[in-house]
Amino acid sequence: MHPPIAEKKVKSRNYDAVAGIYEMLANLYSFGLIRRAKLAELDHLKPGDRVLYLGAGSGEDAVAAARMGAQVTAIDLSVRMIDRLRRRMARKRLEAELIAGDALALAPDPLFDAVCGNYFFNVFGPDDMPVVLARAATYVRPGGHLMIADMAPPSGLLGPLAWLYLKFGLSFFWLLGLASQHPIYDYRPALQRLGFRQVALHDHRLFGIGPALYRTLVFVRPEISA
Repeated sequence: MHPPIAEKKVKSRNYDAVAGIYEMLANLYSFGLIRRAKLAELDHLKPGDRVLYLGAGSGEDAVAAARMGAQVTAIDLSVRMIDRLRRRMARKRLEAELIAGDALALAPDPLFDAVCGNYFFNVFGPDDMPVVLARAATYVRPGGHLMIADMAPPSGLLGPLAWLYLKFGLSFFWLLGLASQHPIYDYRPALQRLGFRQVALHDHRLFGIGPALYRTLVFVRPEISA
């Protein structure tokens, strides 16, 4: 289900308030791994692809995709985030379709070659996240990709330390009213139930060692059989 209208307005106002520093804070906290996880998706795009960014924020990933020749659509509830992205695109003389609105209310025609939900699905609580993920999946054309950059579920001997680090960040954004408190999501089972097939997984580690802290997932939607 969609979040209640009042909740949407609160989250929109909160993201408006941090629009100028959100991306910088995220990349400082993650030592650049958040950016790296998003930009890893570029290896799975090609010029001319129609690409949708859900909850795009100020859109460093959308700018990078437009620079390589993708046809970018980016949507975010926050008007200030979209305004910031519009200025970035203009400075680089890039074109994109930018929408200030509800990412769950799109009716794309045609469907997209790739849909990217980067640090977007973790805004939602455990009851809503699978519903939102299923909705996003409907925007992908048969044979197209659904890509997610997000926190990596902790594992291994150092998993507890990774969990503490990730939960601290999640709690900080929860205190700002920007996210819900929930477990670190593993999106793979839900996407597999939707019929998507995993084609790539990129783990991102601090200085290339230790546990994976962030992850890039790439799934393909099956072609429609004759």
